[in-house]
Amino acid sequence: MQSKKVSVIIPVYNTLNYLNRCLESVVSQTYQNMEIICIDDGSTDGSEKIVDEFAAKDKRIIAIHQKNRGESNARNTGLRTATGDYIGFMDCDDWIEPDMYESLVKALEEECADMAIAGFYQEYEDPGKPCIEVQNEKNVEPKRFDGRQLLRYLYERDSYRAFAYMWDKLYKREIVCGDSGEPIFFDESLQLGGDVLYLAQCALNTKHAVYIDRAFYHYLQRKKSGFHIPDLSRKRDHIRAYQIVEKKFEEHYVEPSVMDFIKRIIAYNSSCAAEIAYEQQNQDMLEIFQSIMRNYENEYRRLNASRTEWIKRFDEILQYEI
Repeated sequence: MQSKKVSVIIPVYNTLNYLNRCLESVVSQTYQNMEIICIDDGSTDGSEKIVDEFAAKDKRIIAIHQKNRGESNARNTGLRTATGDYIGFMDCDDWIEPDMYESLVKALEEECADMAIAGFYQEYEDPGKPCIEVQNEKNVEPKRFDGRQLLRYLYERDSYRAFAYMWDKLYKREIVCGDSGEPIFFDESLQLGGDVLYLAQCALNTKHAVYIDRAFYHYLQRKKSGFHIPDLSRKRDHIRAYQIVEKKFEEHYVEPSVMDFIKRIIAYNSSCAAEIAYEQQNQDMLEIFQSIMRNYENEYRRLNASRTEWIKRFDEILQYEI
């Protein structure tokens, strides 16, 4: 029985070498009641043609072409188009196992949950580097849990690594919509981190979630992807996204332990950005990131008290000067 429709939103931008594998994995899903919304965000490498070719062969594919406005804008276009009971997201250089959406829909319906979460594989462009199935350090108990526990799983990153991203999940339509019934949109002012903010809002809207202890999603690590480009303004936006999450969670009185984990993430990301600023000899940005590190220093030290190498690295970066 596949009465519920799944909408999968895929922004597409200049991934010619990967797009066929991505789309083939979606159209080959064992769950058939789907609409696959491909938003070509101004591709110039032939990706736009691949989208049209797949749409011509499969009526479930909705091909949308627009000028380049960024990933968040493309996802928002997809949200405006989506009519499904459940919403999923994919990146156009990744791919999924054939029964991913069938398994996630089944879990949602059997457990009466709002969000279904599964694991993922970390893949690499280097053919000599093996794929890694990302594992949680701690067990997720029980299979179905409330929104309060979901927040712990999402932000206690070292212990629950499979929870960190938005694309290995399936969302009930109601949690990606506000009280008005209109979709919650991605923040287009953020060059990087729109997904961070979006997942946090969906988590706040979730009453119950369910976890499947199996990897379905293949996450490709590309050196030229937006996340891995050493662009300091993008790194600043990524940190700003977590700071917005911090403020939003304070307004919702999220428990202090979750807030501390958010602060630790901000401190860590700021230390990584400070390293890049130092390598690029950008004094202004180095001082900005070091200042953020100091603002969240107490939480970082307390939560990493047993990790002496992490604390040593953190202290060294705080001492960088140009």
